[in-house]
Amino acid sequence: MNHQAAPTTPAIQRWLNALANDLDARKRDHLFRELSEVSSAQGAELVIGSKRYLQFCTNNYLGLAADPEVLDTARDAMDRWGFGSGASRLVAGSMQSHHELEADLAQFKQAQAALVFSSGYAANMAVLTCLTSPHDRIFSDKLNHASLLDAADASRCRHRTYHHKNYARLAGLLARRSHAEGQAVPHPTDAAPSASEAPADAKAAEEMPHTWIVTDTVFSMDGDIADLRRLDCLAQSHGALLVTDEAHATGVLGPDGRGLAALQNVESAVAVSVGTLSKALGSVGGFVTGPRQVIDTLINRSRHFIYTTALPAVCTAAARCALNISRREPQRRQRVLTLAQHVRTELTAMGYQTGASESPIIPVMLGSAEHALAAAEALRDQGIYIPAIRPPTVAPNTARLRISLMATHSDAHIEVLLGAMKVLRDRNLRPNLQ
Repeated sequence: MNHQAAPTTPAIQRWLNALANDLDARKRDHLFRELSEVSSAQGAELVIGSKRYLQFCTNNYLGLAADPEVLDTARDAMDRWGFGSGASRLVAGSMQSHHELEADLAQFKQAQAALVFSSGYAANMAVLTCLTSPHDRIFSDKLNHASLLDAADASRCRHRTYHHKNYARLAGLLARRSHAEGQAVPHPTDAAPSASEAPADAKAAEEMPHTWIVTDTVFSMDGDIADLRRLDCLAQSHGALLVTDEAHATGVLGPDGRGLAALQNVESAVAVSVGTLSKALGSVGGFVTGPRQVIDTLINRSRHFIYTTALPAVCTAAARCALNISRREPQRRQRVLTLAQHVRTELTAMGYQTGASESPIIPVMLGSAEHALAAAEALRDQGIYIPAIRPPTVAPNTARLRISLMATHSDAHIEVLLGAMKVLRDRNLRPNLQ
Protein backbone atom coordinates (compact mmCIF):
# COMPACT_ATOMS: atom_id res chain seq x y z
CA MET A 1 0.00 0.00 0.00
CA ASN A 2 1.37 3.42 -0.95
CA HIS A 3 1.24 6.14 1.65
CA GLN A 4 0.91 9.72 0.53
CA ALA A 5 3.71 11.95 1.80
CA ALA A 6 2.65 14.26 4.60
CA PRO A 7 2.44 17.95 3.63
CA THR A 8 5.42 20.00 4.72
CA THR A 9 6.05 23.63 5.49
CA PRO A 10 8.86 25.53 3.71
CA ALA A 11 10.95 25.29 6.90
CA ILE A 12 10.51 21.52 7.07
CA GLN A 13 11.40 21.19 3.39
CA ARG A 14 14.61 23.22 3.81
CA TRP A 15 15.56 21.02 6.71
CA LEU A 16 14.84 17.80 4.76
CA ASN A 17 16.88 19.12 1.82
CA ALA A 18 19.83 19.72 4.15
CA LEU A 19 19.54 16.16 5.47
CA ALA A 20 19.38 14.80 1.92
CA ASN A 21 22.50 16.74 0.95
CA ASP A 22 24.37 15.32 3.94
CA LEU A 23 23.29 11.78 3.04
CA ASP A 24 24.39 12.29 -0.57
CA ALA A 25 27.80 13.44 0.67
CA ARG A 26 28.09 10.32 2.82
CA LYS A 27 27.34 8.15 -0.22
CA ARG A 28 30.00 9.94 -2.29
CA ASP A 29 32.55 9.41 0.49
CA HIS A 30 31.63 5.71 0.93
CA LEU A 31 30.37 6.44 4.46
CA PHE A 32 26.63 5.82 3.99
CA ARG A 33 25.27 3.06 6.21
CA GLU A 34 22.33 0.73 5.73
CA LEU A 35 20.79 -1.93 7.90
CA SER A 36 21.02 -5.62 7.01
CA GLU A 37 17.97 -7.62 8.05
CA VAL A 38 19.03 -10.73 9.93
CA SER A 39 16.45 -13.53 9.93
CA SER A 40 18.16 -16.08 12.17
CA ALA A 41 19.45 -16.45 15.72
CA GLN A 42 22.83 -14.98 16.63
CA GLY A 43 25.30 -17.78 16.04
CA ALA A 44 28.31 -18.69 13.97
CA GLU A 45 26.01 -18.60 10.96
CA LEU A 46 23.53 -15.88 10.03
CA VAL A 47 20.74 -15.68 7.48
CA ILE A 48 20.53 -12.26 5.83
CA GLY A 49 17.82 -11.96 3.23
CA SER A 50 17.66 -15.46 1.80
CA LYS A 51 21.38 -16.22 2.03
CA ARG A 52 23.28 -17.96 4.81
CA TYR A 53 26.66 -16.56 5.85
CA LEU A 54 29.41 -17.43 8.27
CA GLN A 55 29.58 -14.40 10.52
CA PHE A 56 32.71 -13.04 12.13
CA CYS A 57 31.44 -9.73 13.49
CA THR A 58 29.40 -10.49 16.60
CA ASN A 59 30.25 -9.62 20.20
CA ASN A 60 28.63 -12.90 21.29
CA TYR A 61 32.09 -14.14 22.27
CA LEU A 62 31.06 -17.19 24.29
CA GLY A 63 28.19 -18.19 22.01
CA LEU A 64 25.63 -17.75 24.80
CA ALA A 65 23.07 -15.56 23.00
CA ALA A 66 21.30 -18.65 21.65
CA ASP A 67 22.51 -21.25 24.16
CA PRO A 68 19.71 -23.76 24.93
CA GLU A 69 20.09 -23.38 28.70
CA VAL A 70 19.88 -19.59 28.43
CA LEU A 71 16.82 -19.85 26.19
CA ASP A 72 15.08 -22.23 28.58
CA THR A 73 15.77 -19.86 31.46
CA ALA A 74 14.40 -16.94 29.46
CA ARG A 75 11.21 -18.86 28.65
CA ASP A 76 10.70 -19.77 32.30
CA ALA A 77 11.22 -16.14 33.31
CA MET A 78 8.71 -14.94 30.75
CA ASP A 79 6.17 -17.48 31.95
CA ARG A 80 6.64 -16.26 35.51
CA TRP A 81 7.15 -12.51 35.09
CA GLY A 82 5.67 -11.71 31.70
CA PHE A 83 7.76 -9.60 29.35
CA GLY A 84 7.57 -5.86 29.97
CA SER A 85 8.56 -4.67 33.44
CA GLY A 86 5.98 -1.89 33.32
CA ALA A 87 7.77 0.77 35.38
CA SER A 88 11.08 2.17 36.52
CA ARG A 89 13.00 0.33 39.22
CA LEU A 90 12.06 2.94 41.83
CA VAL A 91 8.34 2.58 41.11
CA ALA A 92 7.25 -1.03 40.60
CA GLY A 93 9.76 -2.41 38.10
CA SER A 94 12.44 -3.71 40.46
CA MET A 95 11.75 -7.41 40.13
CA GLN A 96 13.32 -10.27 42.00
CA SER A 97 15.42 -11.24 38.99
CA HIS A 98 17.06 -7.80 38.96
CA HIS A 99 18.14 -8.18 42.57
CA GLU A 100 19.35 -11.75 42.04
CA LEU A 101 21.44 -10.72 39.04
CA GLU A 102 22.92 -7.75 40.90
CA ALA A 103 23.89 -9.98 43.81
CA ASP A 104 25.55 -12.40 41.39
CA LEU A 105 27.38 -9.59 39.56
CA ALA A 106 28.68 -8.11 42.82
CA GLN A 107 29.94 -11.52 43.91
CA PHE A 108 31.42 -12.18 40.46
CA LYS A 109 33.30 -8.88 40.40
CA GLN A 110 34.25 -9.15 44.09
CA ALA A 111 32.57 -5.80 44.73
CA GLN A 112 30.29 -4.58 47.50
CA ALA A 113 27.34 -3.97 45.21
CA ALA A 114 26.12 -3.84 41.60
CA LEU A 115 23.41 -2.02 39.68
CA VAL A 116 21.89 -3.02 36.34
CA PHE A 117 21.05 -0.47 33.62
CA SER A 118 19.07 -0.69 30.39
CA SER A 119 22.30 -0.57 28.34
CA GLY A 120 26.05 -0.22 28.69
CA TYR A 121 25.68 3.24 27.16
CA ALA A 122 23.30 4.25 29.96
CA ALA A 123 25.64 2.80 32.58
CA ASN A 124 28.58 4.88 31.32
CA MET A 125 26.43 7.99 31.09
CA ALA A 126 25.23 7.43 34.64
CA VAL A 127 28.70 7.02 36.12
CA LEU A 128 30.30 10.08 34.56
CA THR A 129 27.33 12.44 34.79
CA CYS A 130 26.15 11.45 38.27
CA LEU A 131 29.34 10.83 40.23
CA THR A 132 31.31 13.88 39.09
CA SER A 133 31.05 17.58 39.92
CA PRO A 134 31.80 20.79 37.96
CA HIS A 135 35.15 21.18 39.75
CA ASP A 136 36.35 17.75 38.58
CA ARG A 137 38.52 16.86 35.59
CA ILE A 138 38.20 13.79 33.39
CA PHE A 139 41.05 12.34 31.31
CA SER A 140 40.02 9.77 28.69
CA ASP A 141 41.82 7.56 26.22
CA LYS A 142 41.04 8.94 22.78
CA LEU A 143 39.91 5.50 21.55
CA ASN A 144 37.47 4.89 24.40
CA HIS A 145 34.01 3.79 23.33
CA ALA A 146 31.71 6.57 22.20
CA SER A 147 29.54 6.10 25.29
CA LEU A 148 32.46 6.94 27.57
CA LEU A 149 33.50 9.96 25.52
CA ASP A 150 29.91 11.18 25.25
CA ALA A 151 29.40 10.70 28.98
CA ALA A 152 32.54 12.69 29.78
CA ASP A 153 31.41 15.47 27.44
CA ALA A 154 27.94 15.44 29.02
CA SER A 155 29.34 15.75 32.52
CA ARG A 156 29.88 19.17 34.01
CA CYS A 157 33.62 18.56 34.15
CA ARG A 158 36.45 19.73 31.97
CA HIS A 159 37.26 16.78 29.71
CA ARG A 160 40.60 16.10 28.03
CA THR A 161 41.58 13.12 25.89
CA TYR A 162 45.06 11.68 25.50
CA HIS A 163 46.34 9.81 22.45
CA HIS A 164 45.61 6.10 22.58
CA LYS A 165 47.58 4.46 25.40
CA ASN A 166 50.03 7.37 25.49
CA TYR A 167 50.47 7.23 29.23
CA ALA A 168 53.43 9.63 29.16
CA ARG A 169 51.07 12.24 27.72
CA LEU A 170 48.51 11.41 30.39
CA ALA A 171 51.18 11.80 33.08
CA GLY A 172 51.94 15.28 31.74
CA LEU A 173 48.29 16.27 31.76
CA LEU A 174 47.89 15.01 35.32
CA ALA A 175 51.02 16.85 36.47
CA ARG A 176 49.77 20.12 34.98
CA ARG A 177 46.40 19.55 36.64
CA SER A 178 48.10 19.05 40.00
CA HIS A 179 50.37 22.06 39.52
CA ALA A 180 47.48 24.32 38.49
CA GLU A 181 45.70 23.48 41.73
CA GLY A 182 48.84 24.08 43.77
CA GLN A 183 48.67 20.55 45.10
CA ALA A 184 51.73 18.55 46.04
CA VAL A 185 51.85 15.32 44.11
CA PRO A 186 52.05 12.47 46.62
CA HIS A 187 54.17 9.42 46.04
CA PRO A 188 52.11 6.22 45.74
CA THR A 189 53.73 4.82 48.88
CA ASP A 190 53.15 7.93 51.00
CA ALA A 191 51.03 7.39 54.08
CA ALA A 192 47.46 8.65 54.16
CA PRO A 193 47.06 12.15 55.65
CA SER A 194 46.68 12.32 59.39
CA ALA A 195 43.51 13.55 61.01
CA SER A 196 45.09 16.97 61.49
CA GLU A 197 45.89 17.19 57.75
CA ALA A 198 42.41 16.11 56.65
CA PRO A 199 39.76 18.62 55.52
CA ALA A 200 38.20 20.54 58.37
CA ASP A 201 34.80 18.99 57.92
CA ALA A 202 32.82 16.66 55.70
CA LYS A 203 31.54 19.56 53.63
CA ALA A 204 35.06 20.64 52.73
CA ALA A 205 35.99 17.08 51.83
CA GLU A 206 32.90 16.76 49.66
CA GLU A 207 33.75 19.93 47.74
CA MET A 208 37.36 18.97 46.99
CA PRO A 209 37.78 18.47 43.24
CA HIS A 210 38.42 14.98 41.91
CA THR A 211 40.46 13.84 38.96
CA TRP A 212 39.16 10.89 36.94
CA ILE A 213 41.06 8.58 34.59
CA VAL A 214 38.63 6.77 32.31
CA THR A 215 39.52 3.86 30.03
CA ASP A 216 38.17 0.91 28.16
CA THR A 217 39.97 -2.26 29.18
CA VAL A 218 39.60 -3.92 25.76
CA PHE A 219 39.28 -1.36 22.97
CA SER A 220 36.34 -2.27 20.78
CA MET A 221 37.73 -1.47 17.33
CA ASP A 222 41.37 -2.49 17.82
CA GLY A 223 41.08 -5.41 20.22
CA ASP A 224 44.11 -4.25 22.21
CA ILE A 225 44.14 -3.84 25.98
CA ALA A 226 44.89 -1.06 28.44
CA ASP A 227 47.83 -1.14 30.82
CA LEU A 228 45.84 -0.87 34.03
CA ARG A 229 48.92 -1.29 36.20
CA ARG A 230 50.41 1.84 34.64
CA LEU A 231 47.12 3.69 35.04
CA ASP A 232 46.94 2.58 38.67
CA CYS A 233 50.40 4.06 39.31
CA LEU A 234 49.39 7.33 37.66
CA ALA A 235 46.12 7.44 39.58
CA GLN A 236 47.87 6.90 42.90
CA SER A 237 50.63 9.40 42.10
CA HIS A 238 48.12 12.13 41.29
CA GLY A 239 45.28 11.25 43.65
CA ALA A 240 43.01 10.31 40.76
CA LEU A 241 40.07 7.91 40.52
CA LEU A 242 40.20 5.11 37.93
CA VAL A 243 37.04 4.14 36.01
CA THR A 244 37.13 1.11 33.73
CA ASP A 245 34.71 -0.15 31.11
CA GLU A 246 35.11 -3.93 30.95
CA ALA A 247 32.46 -4.40 28.24
CA HIS A 248 34.60 -6.50 25.89
CA ALA A 249 36.59 -8.17 28.68
CA THR A 250 33.74 -9.43 30.87
CA GLY A 251 33.41 -13.19 30.49
CA VAL A 252 36.52 -13.33 28.29
CA LEU A 253 39.60 -12.20 30.23
CA GLY A 254 40.88 -12.85 33.72
CA PRO A 255 40.05 -15.48 36.36
CA ASP A 256 36.41 -16.56 36.01
CA GLY A 257 36.18 -14.02 33.18
CA ARG A 258 36.10 -11.15 35.68
CA GLY A 259 37.90 -8.86 33.24
CA LEU A 260 41.23 -7.18 32.60
CA ALA A 261 41.50 -5.62 36.07
CA ALA A 262 41.42 -9.12 37.56
CA LEU A 263 43.88 -10.39 34.94
CA GLN A 264 46.33 -7.57 35.75
CA ASN A 265 45.64 -7.85 39.50
CA VAL A 266 44.49 -4.27 40.01
CA GLU A 267 40.81 -4.76 40.91
CA SER A 268 41.23 -2.94 44.22
CA ALA A 269 42.59 0.12 42.37
CA VAL A 270 39.42 0.60 40.31
CA ALA A 271 36.99 3.12 41.81
CA VAL A 272 34.08 2.17 39.53
CA SER A 273 33.78 -0.67 37.02
CA VAL A 274 31.26 -0.77 34.17
CA GLY A 275 30.29 -3.83 32.16
CA THR A 276 27.67 -5.07 29.76
CA LEU A 277 25.30 -8.01 29.64
CA SER A 278 25.03 -7.80 25.86
CA LYS A 279 28.37 -9.21 24.68
CA ALA A 280 29.91 -12.35 26.16
CA LEU A 281 26.84 -12.79 28.39
CA GLY A 282 24.53 -12.82 25.38
CA SER A 283 21.68 -10.74 26.82
CA VAL A 284 21.06 -6.98 26.90
CA GLY A 285 21.81 -4.25 29.40
CA GLY A 286 24.72 -2.79 31.32
CA PHE A 287 25.88 -2.82 34.91
CA VAL A 288 28.07 -0.94 37.37
CA THR A 289 29.96 -2.49 40.27
CA GLY A 290 31.75 -0.79 43.11
CA PRO A 291 31.41 0.34 46.73
CA ARG A 292 27.95 0.40 48.27
CA GLN A 293 28.05 4.21 48.45
CA VAL A 294 28.56 4.41 44.68
CA ILE A 295 25.60 2.16 43.92
CA ASP A 296 23.32 3.93 46.38
CA THR A 297 24.32 7.28 44.88
CA LEU A 298 23.44 6.05 41.39
CA ILE A 299 20.07 4.78 42.63
CA ASN A 300 19.29 8.13 44.21
CA ARG A 301 20.80 10.58 41.73
CA SER A 302 21.32 9.02 38.30
CA ARG A 303 18.76 10.22 35.77
CA HIS A 304 19.76 7.33 33.49
CA PHE A 305 18.58 4.93 36.19
CA ILE A 306 15.68 6.80 37.77
CA TYR A 307 13.82 7.91 34.67
CA THR A 308 13.72 4.76 32.56
CA THR A 309 11.68 1.59 32.53
CA ALA A 310 13.45 -1.40 34.06
CA LEU A 311 14.90 -4.14 31.91
CA PRO A 312 12.44 -6.99 31.41
CA ALA A 313 12.96 -9.81 33.88
CA VAL A 314 13.49 -12.18 30.96
CA CYS A 315 16.69 -10.26 30.08
CA THR A 316 18.11 -10.25 33.59
CA ALA A 317 17.26 -13.93 34.13
CA ALA A 318 18.95 -14.86 30.86
CA ALA A 319 22.02 -12.82 31.79
CA ARG A 320 22.19 -14.49 35.19
CA CYS A 321 22.09 -17.91 33.55
CA ALA A 322 24.77 -16.91 31.05
CA LEU A 323 26.99 -15.59 33.84
CA ASN A 324 26.70 -18.92 35.62
CA ILE A 325 27.59 -20.84 32.44
CA SER A 326 30.56 -18.60 31.71
CA ARG A 327 31.99 -19.35 35.15
CA ARG A 328 31.11 -23.03 35.05
CA GLU A 329 32.59 -23.62 31.60
CA PRO A 330 35.99 -21.88 31.38
CA GLN A 331 36.68 -23.88 28.22
CA ARG A 332 34.52 -21.40 26.29
CA ARG A 333 36.82 -18.57 27.28
CA GLN A 334 39.92 -20.63 26.54
CA ARG A 335 38.51 -21.67 23.15
CA VAL A 336 37.79 -18.16 21.86
CA LEU A 337 41.18 -16.84 22.99
CA THR A 338 42.97 -19.77 21.34
CA LEU A 339 41.07 -19.20 18.10
CA ALA A 340 41.93 -15.51 18.19
CA GLN A 341 45.64 -16.21 18.58
CA HIS A 342 45.53 -18.67 15.68
CA VAL A 343 43.68 -16.28 13.36
CA ARG A 344 46.01 -13.37 14.24
CA THR A 345 49.06 -15.51 13.49
CA GLU A 346 47.69 -16.69 10.14
CA LEU A 347 46.54 -13.23 9.03
CA THR A 348 49.91 -11.72 9.94
CA ALA A 349 51.65 -14.44 7.93
CA MET A 350 49.47 -13.47 4.95
CA GLY A 351 50.72 -9.90 5.28
CA TYR A 352 47.70 -8.27 6.90
CA GLN A 353 48.09 -5.61 9.58
CA THR A 354 46.16 -6.66 12.69
CA GLY A 355 47.50 -4.09 15.15
CA ALA A 356 48.13 -4.99 18.79
CA SER A 357 45.05 -7.15 19.31
CA GLU A 358 45.08 -9.40 22.40
CA SER A 359 41.40 -10.33 22.41
CA PRO A 360 38.76 -11.98 20.19
CA ILE A 361 38.57 -8.66 18.28
CA ILE A 362 41.00 -8.61 15.35
CA PRO A 363 41.18 -5.53 13.10
CA VAL A 364 42.31 -5.99 9.51
CA MET A 365 43.48 -2.52 8.53
CA LEU A 366 42.57 -1.47 4.98
CA GLY A 367 42.89 2.31 5.02
CA SER A 368 40.20 3.96 2.96
CA ALA A 369 36.48 3.45 3.40
CA GLU A 370 36.25 2.51 -0.28
CA HIS A 371 38.76 -0.33 0.10
CA ALA A 372 37.09 -1.58 3.27
CA LEU A 373 33.69 -1.68 1.54
CA ALA A 374 35.17 -3.53 -1.44
CA ALA A 375 36.79 -6.08 0.85
CA ALA A 376 33.57 -6.64 2.81
CA GLU A 377 31.63 -7.14 -0.42
CA ALA A 378 34.23 -9.59 -1.75
CA LEU A 379 33.92 -11.62 1.45
CA ARG A 380 30.12 -11.61 1.22
CA ASP A 381 30.46 -13.10 -2.25
CA GLN A 382 32.33 -15.95 -0.57
CA GLY A 383 29.67 -16.38 2.11
CA ILE A 384 31.53 -14.49 4.86
CA TYR A 385 29.80 -11.65 6.70
CA ILE A 386 32.18 -9.02 8.15
CA PRO A 387 30.89 -5.46 7.63
CA ALA A 388 33.38 -2.69 6.93
CA ILE A 389 34.11 -0.36 9.84
CA ARG A 390 34.47 3.22 8.61
CA PRO A 391 34.61 6.78 9.95
CA PRO A 392 33.27 8.18 12.17
CA THR A 393 33.45 4.90 14.12
CA VAL A 394 37.19 4.90 13.43
CA ALA A 395 39.55 7.70 12.42
CA PRO A 396 39.90 8.73 8.75
CA ASN A 397 42.16 6.41 6.72
CA THR A 398 41.88 3.64 9.31
CA ALA A 399 38.85 1.83 7.85
CA ARG A 400 38.99 -1.88 8.46
CA LEU A 401 37.37 -5.23 8.69
CA ARG A 402 36.69 -5.99 12.35
CA ILE A 403 36.86 -9.74 12.78
CA SER A 404 35.48 -11.02 16.06
CA LEU A 405 35.40 -14.64 17.08
CA MET A 406 33.13 -16.90 19.08
CA ALA A 407 33.82 -19.96 21.19
CA THR A 408 31.26 -21.76 19.02
CA HIS A 409 33.15 -21.18 15.77
CA SER A 410 34.34 -24.59 14.64
CA ASP A 411 37.78 -25.34 13.24
CA ALA A 412 36.09 -25.72 9.85
CA HIS A 413 34.58 -22.23 10.17
CA ILE A 414 38.02 -20.79 10.88
CA GLU A 415 39.55 -22.51 7.87
CA VAL A 416 36.82 -21.08 5.64
CA LEU A 417 37.55 -17.61 7.01
CA LEU A 418 41.29 -17.93 6.46
CA GLY A 419 40.76 -19.30 2.97
CA ALA A 420 38.55 -16.32 2.13
CA MET A 421 41.16 -13.91 3.47
CA LYS A 422 43.79 -15.54 1.24
CA VAL A 423 41.52 -15.02 -1.77
CA LEU A 424 41.06 -11.41 -0.71
CA ARG A 425 44.81 -10.95 -0.47
CA ASP A 426 45.36 -12.45 -3.90
CA ARG A 427 42.76 -10.08 -5.38
CA ASN A 428 44.86 -7.18 -4.09
CA LEU A 429 42.07 -5.73 -1.95
CA ARG A 430 44.48 -4.83 0.83
CA PRO A 431 46.39 -1.58 0.29
CA ASN A 432 47.80 -1.59 3.81
CA LEU A 433 49.49 -4.97 3.81
CA GLN A 434 52.87 -5.09 5.52
